[in-house]
Amino acid sequence: MINPNPGGKGPGPFGFILILLGIILLAQQVGNFSFRNWWALFILIPALSAFGSGFAMWQKDRRFHYGVFSTLWGGIFPLFVAIMFLFEMDWGVYWPVFIILGGFGMFLSGMPYSRPADVKVPPALLKHRPWPLFIGLSATLLGLTFLFGRMGMIEPAALIPFENWWGVFVLLASLGGIVTAIMLYIGKYSNFLAMTNLVGGIIVALVGTIAVFDLDWRYMQYVTPIVLIGGGILLLIGVGRRDSGPES
Repeated sequence: MINPNPGGKGPGPFGFILILLGIILLAQQVGNFSFRNWWALFILIPALSAFGSGFAMWQKDRRFHYGVFSTLWGGIFPLFVAIMFLFEMDWGVYWPVFIILGGFGMFLSGMPYSRPADVKVPPALLKHRPWPLFIGLSATLLGLTFLFGRMGMIEPAALIPFENWWGVFVLLASLGGIVTAIMLYIGKYSNFLAMTNLVGGIIVALVGTIAVFDLDWRYMQYVTPIVLIGGGILLLIGVGRRDSGPES
């Protein structure tokens, strides 16, 4: 079979859409077929281009690596938008899918597998992957909870017995900063990086705690400065130690 667009770029996706659009319009003229949001087919162009590029990359490298995944995943978003319009799905019900797609992509980007580009990345920066890992996991679970709730499959407040149940997912996201700080400290990297990540994780955890237990948000005005002052004191105590990277 001839592939008019092996690289996923150029006029291939656009030509495919034009052919499909012509078939649909012709079917509407000669039969009882009705297709109102036909214009949404043009949203498929970037999706098909991304899928073509990802497939070409996979064929070239002979393996499924992160570059292939990220390229293919980039086409999922316009694909779902097109599906929403084409099948006239209720945006009020299915909007959490976008949170799921974004969260799951971030979750996979934070997974600790090696990538060819890692050799160009500072080692300390690689230790920050728990942030996207836990934020992505939190967003994915939050989106699923919203989606199942919108579809009437579950009642979020019954599943998570708190009025502000979404705060549980904020607490989950805060683990990204805490785990990052621990990894930086154990790996004997900069105290400054470890402490700033720890402070960031604690502040996010504070937001989740206030939400879950329905506390007065004015606590943030008092506790946040205390956390910052405490982090600064600990940083000053440890200044000069392990600030040049990991020990050999």
